[in-house]
Formats: sequence, C-alpha cells, structure tokens
Amino acid sequence: MAYSTLLLGSIGVLAETSDLQRRAFNTAFELNEVVWHWDADTYRSLLEVPGGKARLKHYADTQGAEVEIDAIYEDKVRVFEKALEQGVDLRPGIADLIAEAQAQDMKIGFVTATDPRQVAAILRGLHATIDPSVFDFIGDNTLAARSKPAPDIYNEALRHLGVTANTALAIEDTPESAQAAFAAGIRTLGYPGATVEGRSFGDGVEVIDVPRVSLLRGEASIAA
Repeated sequence: MAYSTLLLGSIGVLAETSDLQRRAFNTAFELNEVVWHWDADTYRSLLEVPGGKARLKHYADTQGAEVEIDAIYEDKVRVFEKALEQGVDLRPGIADLIAEAQAQDMKIGFVTATDPRQVAAILRGLHATIDPSVFDFIGDNTLAARSKPAPDIYNEALRHLGVTANTALAIEDTPESAQAAFAAGIRTLGYPGATVEGRSFGDGVEVIDVPRVSLLRGEASIAA
C-alpha cells in the first residue's frame, strides 16, 4: 500500500549529530568542573538511554556520583546550539524522501521528543537544505508524557495529523526510538546512525541502508 504520512523521528534521522552532542556534553562537564569525559565508545553505549538528562542521571548512578544534572544539561544545550550555527548536512536520502513526500501531497512529521531548544537548533542548522514549513507536525518533549521508547510522541503525531497508524511510515535512527514508532502500530524502518551501526533494531523493524523514495509507495525495503 502507499502511505499518506511520512514520520521522520529523532534528530539523528535528519542529520548525523552524535559526535557534536558528545563533545557538547564533554564541554559541559568542563564548565561544571565535573571530571568526566565521554569517549566515542562510552557515548555509544549511553545512547541506549534516550534523552540527555536521563543519560546524565544514568551515568551518575553508575559512577555513584552526585552532580548538578540540570546545570550540566543546560550548558550542553547551549554548546550544542552554538556548534549548529555552523550548519549541518542532511543525511543521505532524506532530501529526496521529503521532496517525494511533498510531490505526493503526503503529510510530513518530525517526531522527535527532545528539548524544544535542540529541535529549533537543528532546524536552524539545516536551514540551507530544508525549510521547517515542510513539516505538518514538529514534536518535542513538552508534547509527550513519556519519552521514547514509549509511543507517546508518535500517538500525539498521529492525533495531530488526523491519520491512523496503518497509513503512516516512520523512520528512526536508534533501536530505542524505533521501538516508540513500532509500539504505536506504525510500519517502522531503522536508518542506523554512525553510533548504532551493528546493533539490532529488534523484530518488526526493517533496517535500511539509505531511505529510497520507492518506500513511500509501500514497496519492500532493501536491508542494509
């Protein structure tokens, strides 16, 4: 079947920002005089905990440390926003997918559940390649009672767009975020970011190498 709605999930579906985020966390640690440093492998494992504040709390618990999580997170957001002022590229296939969805008069959602400031920052960083007006729905963590992998933000997107789950196609970049879309009853494709390559997305989620416009016509994916 062809779809009426394209739902692009986390920030990482649009742009590869994991290393920018990791470095922003490390700068925030320095600003708050916290003697932590997340290398690439550490951050890769921490991405299994969705949400920046939750990630900080999880790590603090594993270290048996008491830190000012809110202060660190606020500094991390500011550093990340500053880094995105230089601009960032869309991931391969995303521009074509959005253009085809528009040509087919599909509804398009950006179904992230992160901090609204980070949502705004990534959209500013992508301003040279994508106009935020293409999105009929833009999510953030103020719209969902529970974070991914709970399906709340996807349920809100479906409600806002006035569509049912079986008419939508979702693309996510991590197993945890993909589970949110799948739990909402939506056909879900995993488009792994650099930090999650090789991880299992679980049963029911199809993994792709690059999103192809034929997917919008309900065609089978080509596994990565």
